[in-house]
Amino acid sequence: MADGIALFCLLHPESQAKQDRCLELLGRAAREYYPTSKAKCTTWSYFTPFPPPKPGSTKPPIIGGLEIYTSKAALQSQVDDPVYFQSYHDTVKREGLYSKPEELVAWHLTEGFVARETNAEPFGGVLISVTRMTCKDRSEVLEFMKPFAQWVRANEPGVLTYAIFTRPKEPKEILLFVRYKDTKALKSHDKAPEHQAVVKKLGQMLENNIGKTTTLWLEVQDSFVSNAVGGKAVSSKL
Repeated sequence: MADGIALFCLLHPESQAKQDRCLELLGRAAREYYPTSKAKCTTWSYFTPFPPPKPGSTKPPIIGGLEIYTSKAALQSQVDDPVYFQSYHDTVKREGLYSKPEELVAWHLTEGFVARETNAEPFGGVLISVTRMTCKDRSEVLEFMKPFAQWVRANEPGVLTYAIFTRPKEPKEILLFVRYKDTKALKSHDKAPEHQAVVKKLGQMLENNIGKTTTLWLEVQDSFVSNAVGGKAVSSKL
């Protein structure tokens, strides 16, 4: 994905009912448009907080998403699409679905792997952790995280994605996107001595020793995470 681009987004629905409406619209596009060759989209993963808010919770609804395209031109083509992309945003405005504008940030895959197999199963229902880091020296962090990503690929089959993203405009930032088959895989990863060693080392290499935030999510149905357009099955290696 040297020429590809990943779009990380946060959507802010006005209410739980409007969150459901957003997911309904997004799911339709995921079934009918994004897996097609026209979309040039290799990954369409959307997710909601995990664990889910309890009934009566005052936390505002939020939807996260990661879309990966084969190139900047492919992303622009998707933005220009009148049937799904523009229609979705027209509906958002017409129905007042958002409480505030969505947040969109472009990233590039730098280390790790997006999918073990390009047709990544199971579809939806997996756990996701999203970690944002601000490094003292990003190149040093990437240097020791690359072999760890390789270790995860070889030793933790329950970790379906371990992808490290960067962006040129923010030379200190890293976005770590990890997908787990289930809670067992998440706990096993967290307890692994190799992972704990990485966490300890990171504590010394992030700005002010606190330059990291991690959130947990549950992937929605209709998501696909792949190395090929539309999630078609081809083996993937680091």
